[in-house]
Amino acid sequence: SCPPYGTLERYSDDPNDLSTMKINEFKEPYKKAIRNVVDTLQNNRFAAFVVGNYRENKKLVDLVSLTVEAFGEAGAEYYGDLLYVTPYGTAPLRAAVTFNAARKIVRTHQYLLCFVKGDPFEATKEIENAKI
Repeated sequence: SCPPYGTLERYSDDPNDLSTMKINEFKEPYKKAIRNVVDTLQNNRFAAFVVGNYRENKKLVDLVSLTVEAFGEAGAEYYGDLLYVTPYGTAPLRAAVTFNAARKIVRTHQYLLCFVKGDPFEATKEIENAKI
């Protein structure tokens, strides 16, 4: 899954939609959503979320740590991560402006966070035994 990054991605105008919330409103409903994911996930299974840190009101929001914390509280162990390099697009054009103005670095990556509920070896066997 890939949650909304604060108000950077807006999916609706519904005030209960995570994409409409600022970080102070977002944390608890986000954690609840992850609890629901982990509760629904069978034992000995993996889950993966693509997340990235983002800025809100000039401050960096650590969505990576919040996601790791939420999964841990819900009963899934942080198992590993990968760096996902996103297309640069206009990042090189924006880099000098944002760095010279406020020493902000343009982000060109996200994280694939992997979690396991139960035993990772058993979860791996479940994948191998799955009929696709």
